[in-house]
Amino acid sequence: MRRFSLNGALFMFMERGEKLTDDAIWNDRWGPGSRYVLWPRGEFWDVRFMQVKNNKLEWIQVADEPFKSRDAAWQVAYADWEKRMEAFEIIRKTIRE
Repeated sequence: MRRFSLNGALFMFMERGEKLTDDAIWNDRWGPGSRYVLWPRGEFWDVRFMQVKNNKLEWIQVADEPFKSRDAAWQVAYADWEKRMEAFEIIRKTIRE
């Protein structure tokens, strides 16, 4: 698995057949708690965002269909993170006012 942290999110790129471990999901030493996992599925790539809601782990789809390439999956994953950060900033500004 390759992984890197950018702007407060951890992006994990899985190899074909590789399994996501509990350590990769929960260990804060790996990087930020906001995490995306990208992996090959058949001839396509899939992307999910990790969300913990009511103490339950959920992997949220970031798109309705898989992607033709790893690069396309990455671009959508990062765009999704930017949208989440923009929404967070709006909420934070509203609370301050």
